[in-house]
Amino acid sequence: MKKRISFLSLLFLLLFLVFPLFSFSTARGISVTAKKGQSLYLYMDYHALVVGISDYQKWPDLPSAVKDAKEVASRLEELGFKVKLALDPSAQELRKVLSDVVYQAGREKNRALLFYFAGHGETLELADGTELGYIVPGDCPLKNKDPMGFDSKAISMKDMEVLALKVKSKHFLMVFDSCFSGSLFNVVRAAPVDISEKSARPVRQFITAGGAGEQVPDQSVFKVVFLQGISGDADLNADGYVTGSELGMHLQEKVVNYTRGGQHPQYGKINNPKLDRGDFIFVPPQLHEKTMAAKTAPEAAKPQTTAQTGKSVNAEIEDDLMASIPEEAKTAHRVLKRGQGPFVLDDFEDGDLWSQNFHGKWSHHKKGRARINVSADRSEAANGTSCSMKIEYGLNDKSAVTVRLGVKAPYYKEHHGKMAYDLSRFSSITFSLKGKKDSSFLSKPNKILATLICYSETSKSKHGKNAQYYHRTEVVPTKEWKRIEIPFDDFVPSKWTQNNVVDYPSKPDLSKVLQIFFLVSSFGGDGGHQGSNTIWIDEIVLQ
Repeated sequence: MKKRISFLSLLFLLLFLVFPLFSFSTARGISVTAKKGQSLYLYMDYHALVVGISDYQKWPDLPSAVKDAKEVASRLEELGFKVKLALDPSAQELRKVLSDVVYQAGREKNRALLFYFAGHGETLELADGTELGYIVPGDCPLKNKDPMGFDSKAISMKDMEVLALKVKSKHFLMVFDSCFSGSLFNVVRAAPVDISEKSARPVRQFITAGGAGEQVPDQSVFKVVFLQGISGDADLNADGYVTGSELGMHLQEKVVNYTRGGQHPQYGKINNPKLDRGDFIFVPPQLHEKTMAAKTAPEAAKPQTTAQTGKSVNAEIEDDLMASIPEEAKTAHRVLKRGQGPFVLDDFEDGDLWSQNFHGKWSHHKKGRARINVSADRSEAANGTSCSMKIEYGLNDKSAVTVRLGVKAPYYKEHHGKMAYDLSRFSSITFSLKGKKDSSFLSKPNKILATLICYSETSKSKHGKNAQYYHRTEVVPTKEWKRIEIPFDDFVPSKWTQNNVVDYPSKPDLSKVLQIFFLVSSFGGDGGHQGSNTIWIDEIVLQ
C-alpha cells in the first residue's frame, strides 16, 4: 500500500511550477456556451503540472507513481494541455519548479491550471490537535527517524497555500492520488450545475483519492476513473463540457463503487470567499468534437481526423467538400461546423489584435488615397470587457479601408488554394460598435460594412473563384457603444462583385467563407463619402 497525502496548497504550487509556456491548441482563447446561449470567454490557454515520484531514498518505493504520472500527462496533452512532467524530483528540484510556476505561468490571469500528484505524503499532528500535511520529495528522510531533516526537505501545505495565493490565474484544479485532510477546503456533495457567468469567476478546487486516514493502493483505481472522467465520462449533465465539480462528483461515485467502499474520494473548494465561486472547465479539442459529433446526426458519420483515419489532408478535405484547411486550423473549423451556440471571433480580451479562434491576424488594407491605423485600445471597451479594436481612418475620393480577419493557406490546385470556414450553422454576425463623432448636417460618419468573401466554384474573375458580399442595412457608428446584429440573409453581392465577377451566387455560400472583414468606403456605390473618423469594434460573435 502506498501513502500519498498531497495537499491543496501544494497542488496549487506544483501545478504552476511545472507549467512553463503553453498555448491551448493553436487558438488565442477558449470560450464555452452557457445554457442561455451566451458565449463566455474563459481562458487564454491550459497548463498542467504532473508530478510522479517512484524512487525514494528512505521511503518505500512506489513503482506505479511515475508510470501513472506519464499516463496522465500523455492524456492531458491529447486533450490540448501543455504539460510539464516532473519525475522523481529532489527537494531542491521540487522547490525550484514550484517557484518557477508561481512567478511565470501563474502570472497570467486568463489561464486554467491543473495539477496532478502521485507520490508519498505525510501528516504531522500539531499542538492544537490539527493536522498539517506535507508533500515528500525523493530525497526526504523519514519523519520518525530524522524529524529535523524531514522538516527541512518536505514541503508543508501551509507554505504551499501561501504560494498558491500568489498565483493570479483564474482557475486552478488540484488532483492527487492520495488521502487528504479537509481542513483547508469545504467538502462538496451536490448535483451538477449548468455553466453560467458564475463559472468564469476565480476558483481553487481539489480532488483527492481518499478521505483522511484511508490508504490508497499503488495500483490506482482513482487514476483510471480520472482519465475516463476527463475524456467525457464525467460530463454528468451532457452539455459537452466537463467541469471540475462534475469530475469530483464522478470520482466520488465511481471510485467508492469500484473499491467496494475502500476509498472515498473527496472533492471541494478552498476556504476562501474570493476563490470559491467559479468552476474549472475542460474544453479540449477532441472532447468537444466528440461530444458535438455525437449530438449532431448525421455529422457523427463524418470521417475522423487524419491521424485516426490515415487519410491524407487532401483526402479528408475532399470528404468535407471544402476548400483546403491546413492542419493547424482543423480544430476551429470543426468547432464552427459541428458546434452549438454562439462562436466568438474575437472579444479582444487578450489586449492584442490576434483573432482568438480563427488563428489569424487582424490586418488592414487600403485602396486609393486613404489612411488607416489599427490598434488595440484598453481605454475603450464594450460591456465591461478589457479592450477593443480601434480604427482611425481618412478617406479621399474613391478610396476605401478595410480591416480583415482570416488566414490564407497554401494552394491545393484542385481547391484553388483557399482556406474556407463552414459558417452554415450561424444566422447572423454581431459586434459592438462606437464612433468618435455623431452624424449631423455638417458631419457625416461613413457607415461600416461587414463583408464576406466566399469561395465559389462557378464564380469567375481575374481575382479567382470567389465573390464578395455585404449587408444592405445602415450601420453608422455613434458616440455611444451600440450592439449591432446583421442577419446573413441581409448579405448581398457587393458593387465590386457585380462589376468584376460573373456567375456568382446571389447569396453567400456560408459553408465556404474565406474571409470576414469590415469595410469603410467613399465609393458612391457603397453609400460612402470622403472624410475621417475613429471607430471602435468589440465582441465580434457569430450567432
